[in-house]
Amino acid sequence: MTLAAFAHSEVLAPFFLLVGMQLRSEFTHVKQILLPTVAAIGGMVLPAAIYSVINRNNEFLSGWPVVMPTDIALIMAVLLLLGKKVSIELKTFMLAIAVADDLFSIIILGVKYSGALKPEAVFGSIGAVALGVAFWRAPHQIWLVRFVNFLVLPVYIFANVYPVFAYGFPLNSPLGNSIVLSRVVGKTVGIVLFTWLATKLQISGIPRGLKFLDVLAGAQLAGMGLAVSFLIANLTYIDSIALREAKAGLLLAALLSGGIGALILIGFRRD
Repeated sequence: MTLAAFAHSEVLAPFFLLVGMQLRSEFTHVKQILLPTVAAIGGMVLPAAIYSVINRNNEFLSGWPVVMPTDIALIMAVLLLLGKKVSIELKTFMLAIAVADDLFSIIILGVKYSGALKPEAVFGSIGAVALGVAFWRAPHQIWLVRFVNFLVLPVYIFANVYPVFAYGFPLNSPLGNSIVLSRVVGKTVGIVLFTWLATKLQISGIPRGLKFLDVLAGAQLAGMGLAVSFLIANLTYIDSIALREAKAGLLLAALLSGGIGALILIGFRRD
């Protein structure tokens, strides 16, 4: 078995199973999920809009869903590394945003790419989510979380990133730059703006203990998105050069978003 085999979407089946479990768990608390859901919408709409404007006159326009997903595993890794710099309220807020983000990403995946997904890929993604929703109280779920976070996602991401470095890392390309800008700026502005609008329109209030800098830092961290974005990129970009440029842009966006978000929490947040 070659490394390329682990870059296929079927490898993510345990991840999507876990997403289904998280969806069922989080959406049983409607009031708690309302604000993060609105924030997640902003964090998906604005990056897609920025990407679409930048690529409106080229062949990459159809790739707008690539910049939308967020990876909770990457976010939680950064938050755990920062320890006491991160409040419980921020961890809870970001988990809820990521769960809502996953739901909308799955809907887009099922609608826009239904024709491109092979039957086994459909079962390994949308089917796995459905199973997770049905069996959300599965015993020993913590072992599934560890299996996904420490094996499935790292292997899948490495299998997708390796060719980018093996054939020359395209550090500066129009497609890659549009992805970086869409994620680093679009995610941050979208989440912060929609969070502010939700509170001003009294759709939902800010949870007690959650500060503005928490929201700003969390919104920046949300620019980290690799697993589902790689899946969408593999379905979107047929040309191998464009695919490497897209994956390089996603990787750079994740590094920048994670670094900036961490600096905000380290340098500016005060307990």
